Amino acid sequence: METKGDTKPLLDVKNLKVDYSAANGVVHAVNDVSFTLQRGEILGLAGESGCGKSTMAYAITRLLRPPGYMTGGQILYHVPEGRDIPIIHRDTEDALLAEGTIDLMDLSPTQLRRFRWNELSIVFQSAMNALNPVLSIGAQIIDVLKRHRPELSAEQRKHRALELLNLVGIASDRLSSYPHQLSGGMRQRAVIAIALALNPELIVMDEPTTALDVVVQRDILQLISALCKEFSMALIFITHDLSLLLELADRVAIMYAGKIVELASCQELYLRPNHPYSYGLLNAFPNLHGPRRVMGGIPGSPPDLRNVPAGCAFHPRCLMAFEACRKVEPILQAVHPGEHAEQGGLVSCHLYDKRYHKDDVAGSEAIAARYATLAEEGKIR
Repeated sequence: METKGDTKPLLDVKNLKVDYSAANGVVHAVNDVSFTLQRGEILGLAGESGCGKSTMAYAITRLLRPPGYMTGGQILYHVPEGRDIPIIHRDTEDALLAEGTIDLMDLSPTQLRRFRWNELSIVFQSAMNALNPVLSIGAQIIDVLKRHRPELSAEQRKHRALELLNLVGIASDRLSSYPHQLSGGMRQRAVIAIALALNPELIVMDEPTTALDVVVQRDILQLISALCKEFSMALIFITHDLSLLLELADRVAIMYAGKIVELASCQELYLRPNHPYSYGLLNAFPNLHGPRRVMGGIPGSPPDLRNVPAGCAFHPRCLMAFEACRKVEPILQAVHPGEHAEQGGLVSCHLYDKRYHKDDVAGSEAIAARYATLAEEGKIR
């Protein structure tokens, strides 16, 4: 992971809360979520549908629309050393050079227009819907350059558009093609090219490989990985497919019921998933290689976010739940407190809190043993 010598994180999300108002109650889609993202790091967000992943993406990029609204928290963008960010001041409308830290929650619409695409861009979930069907691919790339780089000539903008297509593996003669003339994989590459147009520091990708076959998925993942390394871009990659993140990301955050329940490196998560939910996600699909093993899966369904269960939100579906899980809400804490805290990542589970769980054996070993016992008893398949 390239940091270019910058010791500060690029993005610092603190206690973010997002609600959706509805006639029959308030949906707490993102509930007190915090994490940091280093410059050049790839962070994966995974979880079942409805856990708050896409809402998180729209909140970070300030693209939420009613009935969704942010009710608390901060989204702090730390300007990389030596990088100039022209932002329009909301009162004077004069060019302002932002230094230090920017809270994206405080930016006006005018400031946001200057900030987006220059520093932060997004790749939406459906490439076909994200592209304008009546404009060519070239016209859509050039439109971004016209808006944010008005000093460029028409020839320079066209040259940059050709550069971007070449960068994502699309032939230059496709510049005048319309979205319907491209395959699904090529449309996805075109959307990535638009996101890269202004060399942003951070890209948010919301399930960019949805509806693509596995061969094209691998090509897109390899492209994303290569681009992040080449340009030292940070990336938040959102998906419900945990197997994709294990190949791509540096760290993975597992979300459930609007909260992060585990945050760990890919290797640590793959070898030792510490939260029962993470274990269930990882064991819901078979390995292509290696010995046969019990596939655990996750019983039940995600909770109604208008009425989240007391205690741990996952306890009605958890095969490891005990009394404290039903009464006390767990906090995100180090798996191994003390000097080895970074080795095991963070987890929100009472199995790792000595106040509630006295056994020395916890984590993936205890969870695996529990699943094996239930499989032998025929209670799970």
